Amino acid sequence: MDLAPRILLLSLVHFKIYNPPFYTAVRKDKKYYDPFNDSMQALSKISYNTMDGNINRQSFCATYEVKDGLPMNPVGRTGLKGRGSLCWFGPNHALHSIITKLRRNKDGSICRKRSKKMLETLVIKSKLSENWALPGGSMEPGEALPYKLRKILKSDFLSTFQSMLKKGIEVYKGYVDDPRNTDNAWIETTAVSLHFDNLDDLQLYALEQNLQIHHQDIFVRWQVVDQKIPLYANHKDILQKAVDYHHAYY
Repeated sequence: MDLAPRILLLSLVHFKIYNPPFYTAVRKDKKYYDPFNDSMQALSKISYNTMDGNINRQSFCATYEVKDGLPMNPVGRTGLKGRGSLCWFGPNHALHSIITKLRRNKDGSICRKRSKKMLETLVIKSKLSENWALPGGSMEPGEALPYKLRKILKSDFLSTFQSMLKKGIEVYKGYVDDPRNTDNAWIETTAVSLHFDNLDDLQLYALEQNLQIHHQDIFVRWQVVDQKIPLYANHKDILQKAVDYHHAYY
């Protein structure tokens, strides 16, 4: 399933006048973010389609157009200008991990449905959210792992987990259909699959021993993978790519 928007983009409809509102939030919860106005003086300091200091402004989609000092969403119009609630004009890069293991019966045999093996995937949920999500999130400049992923792992396990991710399977890299996207700021992610087949897998054991399952801000659990999984819609799309790669049931 394509992660590009499933609704008809405004860019596909001809408008004699297209003048959407400009909105840029002040992100007091973030240490770094782009200026919150569209003045040419502020925007002229930003370098697009390249590494801008330690901020990656390169898109996985293509070289994007810059018009009047603002980067243009490569997928199309959204009905909102500015950077919205995102941190950066242009691509806002994220990293998501799809951590899966085989679902097993009490006797240790693999659960199957419609002749396909069933999986369980690790999911997280913040106290303020109604939906569960794949472990990961937006990447801050200079970070190796997203904040939400670091919060569910014990600190002395982070370097080991980074090594595990490097050996994982990249199942998607590109644009994410997200309601926070605007004409000038959008989310792109790299999704990496970590799959464990064996009950006695030492890496799986180490991972489970180093999860902070009872973190005060984020809940963590294993969830059976099927169509009813309570994930954000765009995370379901990413998960399905990993499930298809492993020829498992969804």
